[in-house]
Amino acid sequence: MAYEIVWSAEARHTYLAIIEYLNKEWSEKEVSNFVLRVHNKLILLSAQPAIGRVHKRKYKVHITLVHKNVSLVYHIRPLKKEIVLLSFWDNRQDPAKFKH
Repeated sequence: MAYEIVWSAEARHTYLAIIEYLNKEWSEKEVSNFVLRVHNKLILLSAQPAIGRVHKRKYKVHITLVHKNVSLVYHIRPLKKEIVLLSFWDNRQDPAKFKH
């Protein structure tokens, strides 16, 4: 049975910020590619929630690569059959700023 995907406010905000950046700096093609990558990753996560690696310091937080520059941070709620999207993380940022 597939897990339900639940978007947190932070995940929605960081996702839209990345799309806004791509709209400013790149073309519609890159925006479409990113949206498609996220869509495909969410389908895969729904079927196989444990595909992401477990965060080093926070064992309930998982991280999976969406693009070489963007990772998706999420939490699995096995009893509710939910995956909570916590944030989209730009891998070029300072890792010390990672708060999840």
